[in-house]
Amino acid sequence: MRVALTGGGGFIGSHVLARMVGAGMDVTLLGPETGHCRYAASLVASGQVRHLRCDSTFRDADRLRDALGPVDAVVLLGYVMPGASGAARLAEEIELNVVPLSRLLRALDGCSHFVFASTLEVYDGGEVDGDEPGPVTAFGFAKLTAERMLRVFAPASTATILRYASVYGPYEPERRAIPRLIRDALAGTPLLLDSDGSEERDYLHVCDAAAATIAAVDRKADGAYDIGTGMATRTLDLARTIGELAGAKARPVSRAPVEGESRPPRLVAATRRAQEELGFAARRHLVDGLKEEIGWIRSQPAPKVGVALAATA
Repeated sequence: MRVALTGGGGFIGSHVLARMVGAGMDVTLLGPETGHCRYAASLVASGQVRHLRCDSTFRDADRLRDALGPVDAVVLLGYVMPGASGAARLAEEIELNVVPLSRLLRALDGCSHFVFASTLEVYDGGEVDGDEPGPVTAFGFAKLTAERMLRVFAPASTATILRYASVYGPYEPERRAIPRLIRDALAGTPLLLDSDGSEERDYLHVCDAAAATIAAVDRKADGAYDIGTGMATRTLDLARTIGELAGAKARPVSRAPVEGESRPPRLVAATRRAQEELGFAARRHLVDGLKEEIGWIRSQPAPKVGVALAATA
């Protein structure tokens, strides 16, 4: 199977890439560089994976079709984190992620199968999990826009949309909530929350996220699928669990959220459809996954002084 992959050197993408190579897939990475993952770079250097270099905004995407050749699937995991927060973030989400995707989709018109990484944040966090989309965050709005754009630019293609829960695990970026809480716990400082901790999230281990992505490539199912465990965990309980596992003495401390940003009260995957049509069910228990990530962070050097570790869902 020939696969083109964006974001193959990222957090989720590097795990997906490892599984693709292990399954014997012929993989071509698309993007300006191989990403922060040394594993991806080593595969390219050894010739096991191709790297088709292109601009991060895909302004030069028109040349990709001939250079890439026919592929069985295009897996879209690439994402550029905006620098802005609050109301200004939406404009950057559109500029950095939605517009470049439109260019890539136009260039790859004719591909029979797309797999797109979306998020549970396309929902409003109401009582009914897996309900109709109604995002209240800039990230969720941009992802939902990209989902619908995929249908417009590739109407004849099969599109598997994966709405991931909150993915965590080894190699998770330091700016995200769980690594920040773990470092707080290991340093003996208060575990700072960006809310009162009452919101509920579904936490999905990165190995399970990768397994769901490979299942999507194999099954070629058409539609949107919630990818998670189906289990809700309050942010406050998550912080307490991290503190206990890391041996922290300090308790979690809540703080006011960033002005202009909203936070859905509950985002939990409705897993039935993914089980039935993708054959996917999450296997990693949250406590086991957190132990693994704590061990990984213990082995890493502390972040440089002055590096901001902003929490993200």
